[in-house]
Amino acid sequence: MNFKRLERLLLTSLLILSLCCCSNTTSNIYKTPNNTNISTNSGNILEVSGIYNKEKSIKENITEYIKRMTLEEKVGQMIMPEWKYVTAQDVKTYSIGSVFAEGGSAPKENNPDGWRAMISKYKNAAKKSRLSIPLLFALDAVHGNNNMKDTVIYPHNIALGATRNGKLVREIGTAVADELNSIGIDWTFSPCVAVSNDIRWGRDYECFSETPDLVTMLSTPFITALQENGIIACAKHYVADGAVEFGSGINGLLDRGNTNISTEELKDKYISVYKDVVKAGVKSIMVSYSSVKGRKNHSERDLIEYKLKQDIGFQGIVISDYEGVEYLDGNSLYIKVVNAVNAGIDVLMEGKRWKEAYKCLLEAASEKRQDINMNRIDEAVFRILKVKMESGKFDDESDRTNEDYDIRQNFNVQIAEQAVKESLVLLKNKKNILPLKKSAKVAVIGPAADNIGAQCGGWTKTWQGGLDTEEKRWMSGTTILDGFKEMADDGGGVIITDPAKIKDADVVVAVLGERPYAEGHGDEKTLGLSEGLAFSENANTLKIAYESKKPVVVIIVSGRPRIITNEINKWDALVEAWLPGTEGRAVAPVIYGDNCNFKGRLPVSWPKSDEQLPITIEKLDNNEEYDALFQYGFSLKYSN
Repeated sequence: MNFKRLERLLLTSLLILSLCCCSNTTSNIYKTPNNTNISTNSGNILEVSGIYNKEKSIKENITEYIKRMTLEEKVGQMIMPEWKYVTAQDVKTYSIGSVFAEGGSAPKENNPDGWRAMISKYKNAAKKSRLSIPLLFALDAVHGNNNMKDTVIYPHNIALGATRNGKLVREIGTAVADELNSIGIDWTFSPCVAVSNDIRWGRDYECFSETPDLVTMLSTPFITALQENGIIACAKHYVADGAVEFGSGINGLLDRGNTNISTEELKDKYISVYKDVVKAGVKSIMVSYSSVKGRKNHSERDLIEYKLKQDIGFQGIVISDYEGVEYLDGNSLYIKVVNAVNAGIDVLMEGKRWKEAYKCLLEAASEKRQDINMNRIDEAVFRILKVKMESGKFDDESDRTNEDYDIRQNFNVQIAEQAVKESLVLLKNKKNILPLKKSAKVAVIGPAADNIGAQCGGWTKTWQGGLDTEEKRWMSGTTILDGFKEMADDGGGVIITDPAKIKDADVVVAVLGERPYAEGHGDEKTLGLSEGLAFSENANTLKIAYESKKPVVVIIVSGRPRIITNEINKWDALVEAWLPGTEGRAVAPVIYGDNCNFKGRLPVSWPKSDEQLPITIEKLDNNEEYDALFQYGFSLKYSN
């Protein structure tokens, strides 16, 4: 026995224990969650095994971990790097608690096997760390497992808002959970629970509605379905991101802008939604890039620590948006990290600069600096471990990957098709031109008629989405034109796609649309039918339709209403199809009335002109001028 070496080890252990005990002498600025009574000791780093015990309560287990964790291990749990910028060795070395894939980020082999291999590499590294705390892998699955190619892409939230069908949304949540579980995803940054106030916002299609009641009605079953099936849900973006003022955002538009509303409206219309999702059990909430009354949400302690955590009683994880901390005021990342964590953010979602954020957080919580109190660190770690334990990540059976899972299985396709059918809104039907006869000769033209990429919109395989080419479709699935051809084949009809032969048709169906877009690129000053993000080809499509002298049925594929006032009188029928996703064939059966009727109702108000914007049903409620082209909730159906 080397007694000198043993003596050095004992002295080192005593020194560590004494330093840890000193951390308890700091002022109690922050309180740990109610009734936790955890010790803030960093613990004996030599004790590494046998901590988690199924027979003990979650609180008891977390207490044991926090007692034994070093400051470095605690800080590691609070950092979330993007997978391309962190190695498996980094995960082990820094005790990283979670890793994410940003929008459009995917392994080289963008298929289930490629995802499973990539994710398991990080999870296995976490298991080999000193305390073996499970790692969470996260991404934005906002309408399906949308980073992976050729999966089922469900209609975007605005379309689901038109269904007003919580049971259907729950089924979609269950299907999405199964898809994510099959490749090892633990956490999705969805649903977006923003209450839409201005349809010019590029994230409007991520909103269920312009009314908080409808947002709650649909977001809560989605959250429940995800979490009952082992996927951590995330309500975003806290708070009032849908209420920013036009002109206050990036590029002088809306995204990441400022909300300047009364305290009462903030509470009643926007915070109320978070109160509802917290009551429903959501386990994480993402903070918005935007500001309230000129102050960035990411550094607002009143909004996060007091209103969300204390007043509402949220006990889960508060996470920053992607590199959201870096947009705060301050001349250094250190100051920004300190302000964000002191405001109540528990996990910092970082990309390339995660090591810098880690070092800033470590330094700020050190005995030397104490710019972040240890109680605040312990509270964040408590929340992180609580969510991991409640979600079964510490259990032996937590691995739900399934190599045999079919990412386009019939059941999920059927759910997506049902969502498409129920989301369609009939806005005009002159002389009951719809439903079409299966035996009719129908010309189907327009830039969105045969393009899966246009149907899906943003957040599909890449962050901003993409379009089909002549050689290849953007995703697997079916188009609106495919569905028309199926209906015609079934009833002996004819589908014409050549504009030169359009005069042979009985009716012209013009399928208009938009180029795909997502946040940062989707804001628009005006919402014309063939300008901005709308396909310029829309104008020529209508010209051809008008010149045919045939009845004109217009289907709009879009993430929001567009200004159609000058054109609608020339149309015999109008259907809003929103962004239906990969299963476009489901549109046609409703147009033909094939054992289908229109069920969708507008989840947002449809303006007559850009000058009316922003316009919502709230104006009518407040006795203000509300002269919408189509009011919130408007719809038509086929007569019996």
